[in-house]
Amino acid sequence: MTGHTSGGPPFSVSLVIFDIDGTLVDFSRAIDGGLAVVAREVSRRAGGVEVDPRRLQTMRNEVVRDPAWRGRQLVAIRRESFRRILEAFAIEEPGALDELHDRYYRARDEAMAVFPDVEPVLAGLRARRLALVAASNGNVSLAAMGLDGYFAATHYAEEVGISKPDPAFFASAVERMGGRPETTLAIGDRLDNDYHPARAAGLHAVFLDRADRVEDASILRVRSLSELPALLVDG
Repeated sequence: MTGHTSGGPPFSVSLVIFDIDGTLVDFSRAIDGGLAVVAREVSRRAGGVEVDPRRLQTMRNEVVRDPAWRGRQLVAIRRESFRRILEAFAIEEPGALDELHDRYYRARDEAMAVFPDVEPVLAGLRARRLALVAASNGNVSLAAMGLDGYFAATHYAEEVGISKPDPAFFASAVERMGGRPETTLAIGDRLDNDYHPARAAGLHAVFLDRADRVEDASILRVRSLSELPALLVDG
């Protein structure tokens, strides 16, 4: 554990909100695996031209920034990025877009893995009778990852109509669970999407810094989820 603000741990809580991508599952590796498959398929259809997987992610980010696509579902955004890459390589084969879309999600899901520190921590917190919520802007299935049994509820942006980094995303999760901000803690791997908006909503917050990349004494951070239970007192 590194750094904390006034009113720091241990926190008396009854509800813990977990981010999913990058916190519970290794999402970056999964995305890389999916994009590598798509890049190879585009290359094959384009006659062997080299396709950099990073270009695919850049194109996806361009769709996200496109005002016409603001607020759209992430699956639709990813599909549009594939449509644009096919257009860029002048690939007009029937069914190509559906094929890329399906191959990406199959490869992504096959490459996705739960971090080793996750299940022991979730099991321990459940044994302490804390309510756990998984909250995400994404669409990873907890059931597919074998994690659904640990959580009292899920809170997906596409379902509730609010997304991170809006503090209302966290406030609505607390409200849905009948909790109180002052007895709720949120943990995630992004300062912009998790730590700061949770704090703005009045929750306690912990930044999961697996790569040890942030040096800021004002940020309460841990490098592993295994450090989290020691920060909590059952509320």
